[in-house]
Amino acid sequence: MTDEAGGPPRYVDKALAEDVVLDDEREEPEEEPPPWRDDDEREERDEPPPWPPGPGTSVAPRPHPCWSCAADVPSGASACPSCDESVRHLRLVSTRPQVDLRHGGCGPLHLGRDPCWAAPAVAVALDGEQGVSRRHASIEMTPDGALWLTEHPGRPLNGTFVNGERVPPGDRVPLADEDTVRLGTYCAFKVMVAEPPA
Repeated sequence: MTDEAGGPPRYVDKALAEDVVLDDEREEPEEEPPPWRDDDEREERDEPPPWPPGPGTSVAPRPHPCWSCAADVPSGASACPSCDESVRHLRLVSTRPQVDLRHGGCGPLHLGRDPCWAAPAVAVALDGEQGVSRRHASIEMTPDGALWLTEHPGRPLNGTFVNGERVPPGDRVPLADEDTVRLGTYCAFKVMVAEPPA
C-alpha cells in the first residue's frame, strides 16, 4: 500500500481505527452460482455426460485387453483381432502347487510333469509333485465353449478325479465352471471359465 503522494508505504494499526472501513476489509459481492443446464446445452458445449448415465442413456462400448497378448479387443468380439485367441478362456488355479494359468481354445491343455508334453508353466509347477504322472490328463475347451477332461491313455498310476469322482481310464468327461480336478492324491486345480468383460 503506497501513500497517495507516491511516498513509501504506510502501515496502519487497524485496532486503533474505529468506524473506518479500509480497502482490504470491504466485502466482495458473492458470486451467484451458474444457472442449471440441461443435457441439450451440455452436448452443444461438448462437455462429458454425467456419470453414471441415467436410464435410457447409451454408453459406447469400451475395448478390453486380451488375456493372451494384451492387445485391445473390441467389446462384443468373440476373439482377439491380434492373436485370434477366444475371449472366453479356461483358468486353472491351484494353491498346491502355486499355479494360476490361463488357456484358450487353441488345443488341449496337457497336465503332467513332462515339459515336452505339458504346458511349460504346468510342467515346472508339477515337477516333484507326488502322485502326478509325466503325462496325466488333458483339458480342452471346444469352439462351442464346452470343457472336457481326458485322462492320458497311458493310465496314470494314481488316477484323475473330478469333484472327488475318479475318471474312468480313456473316458472323456465334461467339466463345468468351478469344478475341482485332482491329479493323484494331493495335487488339485479349480477350473474356472473366464468370460469377457461385460
